[in-house]
Amino acid sequence: MTDRAQGDAEAPRRTKKRAKRRDGEAASVPGDGAPGLPRDPELARLEQAFERGDYALVRAGAGRLAREAERDEVRRAARALLRRIEPDPLAVALLVAAVALLAFLSFYYWSHSHVSP
Repeated sequence: MTDRAQGDAEAPRRTKKRAKRRDGEAASVPGDGAPGLPRDPELARLEQAFERGDYALVRAGAGRLAREAERDEVRRAARALLRRIEPDPLAVALLVAAVALLAFLSFYYWSHSHVSP
């Protein structure tokens, strides 16, 4: 085998997943924010807090920003951030149903006698 053929055989192949990730990293511009959001320093701070997972700060800041912002698009973006941290209504309903079922089964168990046959 020649040196060239051996060098070609050892060249690592780029997988599709890795190529997509590199293309996505190159396309994203840091500090640009989410597309469609207005440029506002307070909104950018709240968006960064959302990405970090600091939902208490987002809840407090976005609520204040939704009430007090001068521009309408900033108020809409703050309300959108608030909607993104609200719990899913289906998850809440399922949790309430599970608690109700647990309470019913517990009450049924304690209210009936347990006599051995």
